[in-house]
Amino acid sequence: MRRDDGSALVEFVLIGVVLLVPLVYLIMFAASVQRTAFAVTGAVRDAGRAYTAAGSDAEGRARAALAAKLTLQGSHVDPAPDALVISCTPEPCAYAPGSAVTVRLRVDVHLLGFGVVPVRAHHTERIDCHAAGQPQAGTC
Repeated sequence: MRRDDGSALVEFVLIGVVLLVPLVYLIMFAASVQRTAFAVTGAVRDAGRAYTAAGSDAEGRARAALAAKLTLQGSHVDPAPDALVISCTPEPCAYAPGSAVTVRLRVDVHLLGFGVVPVRAHHTERIDCHAAGQPQAGTC
């Protein structure tokens, strides 16, 4: 008869490692994507609010870019330099009461050996009469 003492322990360790390593990687991957999603969502919201409080289109774009950068840095997320897109309705951005600004951001989450997952968010804010420095008129 052959002795099987200790073989259950070896099988448990081998199967445990084979199952545990991919599971830990999956959990780390999901946490990374979720962290990036929260950061991107917060960044577009902050950028939209910063734009509407600026007073002009040029100042709004600068403030929006800075707000998005600070929000993403707080979550350790590095976007591409041209990842933030600001558009207005109606075009071109005139920073007028009633117009809307939409901020879009895309950040890619790189996975070791498994490619890239794009994370996107957008947010729209309206410029009101008070933010535009206009007295409240009949159009507001």
